[in-house]
Amino acid sequence: MIIDLIKFTAKTDCIDSAIRAMKTQTAQNRRDEGCLMSHVFQSGRNPAELYMLLGWENREALEKHLAAPHDAEFRADMDDKIAGPPEFFDWTQLV
Repeated sequence: MIIDLIKFTAKTDCIDSAIRAMKTQTAQNRRDEGCLMSHVFQSGRNPAELYMLLGWENREALEKHLAAPHDAEFRADMDDKIAGPPEFFDWTQLV
């Protein structure tokens, strides 16, 4: 399994619209072949910090997702909602 954790820092006036975009993306991700999980979280300490937690069966499933039109649309939509580039944390389950 491949696990991705992505941190987005939303602009203060875009928090709600960023959350809506992330929820829509999450629903679309769950329909992607090989998607094992897709969740959105908001920091309890800083409401502008938003996280997506994604799980993929394998690298091929992740690559197909990254090539999907809905992912490109999501990334373009988020560009004006976030204060800087997202931070990516890649994990591989060992046990």
